[in-house]
Amino acid sequence: MPGLAAWWMVAVLFLLNVLSMLDRLILTMLVGPIKAELMVSDFQMSLVLGPAFAVFYALFGVPLGWAVDRYARRWIIFFGVSLWAMATVASGFTRSYEALLFFRICVGIGEASLAPAAISMLADSFPRDRLTVALSIYQSAAKIGAALAMALGGVAVVVATALLADSGPMFGVEQPWHLVMAMVGAPGLVLAFLIFTFREPPRLDHGPKLAVGRGQLWAFVKQRWQLWLAMFIGFNCVSVLGFALSAWMPTYFDRQFGWTPVQYGPGLSLTNIASALSLVLNGWIIDRLYRHGMRDAHLRFYRWLILLMSPAFVMLFWTSNPNVALICYALVQFVTVPFFVYVASVIVLVSPGAGRGQLTAIYLASFTVIGQGVGPMLVGAITDYGFADETRLGTSLAIVTLTGILIAFAMLQWALPHLNKAIGDADARKA
Repeated sequence: MPGLAAWWMVAVLFLLNVLSMLDRLILTMLVGPIKAELMVSDFQMSLVLGPAFAVFYALFGVPLGWAVDRYARRWIIFFGVSLWAMATVASGFTRSYEALLFFRICVGIGEASLAPAAISMLADSFPRDRLTVALSIYQSAAKIGAALAMALGGVAVVVATALLADSGPMFGVEQPWHLVMAMVGAPGLVLAFLIFTFREPPRLDHGPKLAVGRGQLWAFVKQRWQLWLAMFIGFNCVSVLGFALSAWMPTYFDRQFGWTPVQYGPGLSLTNIASALSLVLNGWIIDRLYRHGMRDAHLRFYRWLILLMSPAFVMLFWTSNPNVALICYALVQFVTVPFFVYVASVIVLVSPGAGRGQLTAIYLASFTVIGQGVGPMLVGAITDYGFADETRLGTSLAIVTLTGILIAFAMLQWALPHLNKAIGDADARKA
């Protein structure tokens, strides 16, 4: 059984993951005042919100994953958190669009360090039949962070506005959005030191005893290419539909039901929290199934989850009741909730310890670039160029969502027998 030190590590990594989501998403609530002050277009702002973060998160994720497999992971996280925190604070004092773009790139680079190192350390601190719960708690921080970004972002704007109204310009800034960015980023400069409140766990190898050098990881992947390809396609489809829903559901509630942000904001926050809690419960169930002999529990359970929630996928965009739509969206998020816990568990089960960080980074990079880059854009393209009617947004979302989840289900069905064989080979090599 993992001890208190291991669970404290989970708590620290969870907190840092929440912080990363706050720093990542807070900018989305400040688009209006930033555009007004810097005099930039929607397209220029979209580069700051999307590619500036996503592309560099992906580009630096793979070399950072390589570093995670070889060097002290706590220091990698420390420098990553410090970088993204300083970049967020610096964003609050920028006076030009180019500087804002540069600091957003730095946020992406810094955040790329966290997940590969965190998953590697958790894998070395928990036995295989307890690992999924630990990974689920860590991954649930993404939804908790998203909910907090929406809740605390508004509060931070109010506080910053009040401070400037009472005291006048502070630290040379006059606009509230500057103070908000500094307020959100500054805690990271202190909380980064929490990473040193636990020891670097010794490296263990749950997978095959393989020394992975240049080219050897790809040889290992090639041996089980069906498994890795099926997971790549399947979970990237989930990523595409998940990012599409996150980006367009507020607009959907506005156009379809006439709801304002005051009406749909709290509801969407609650769906994030509910899906985060469901992920922890799912992790507990998977670990019990694994302990009782279901070696492919991680992917098999996810397929069950898709089947169980399939009515919600179908009803989401065909109900005329906004409250029913909100409930359906909450259920859909039980599937789209940070699903990387299932991918990470498989990586830990079958991959060599010396390649774990690199595989983690590759999958994370693909989810960021493909999911975040393609999902929202695909829905907009279908609405604008397919239907040429913005009132058909719900139909566009339904097409992307249902197509994505059907492909994902088929891919996971293809992956299951290959996962069983890969786990068997990993166990045989360890014996």
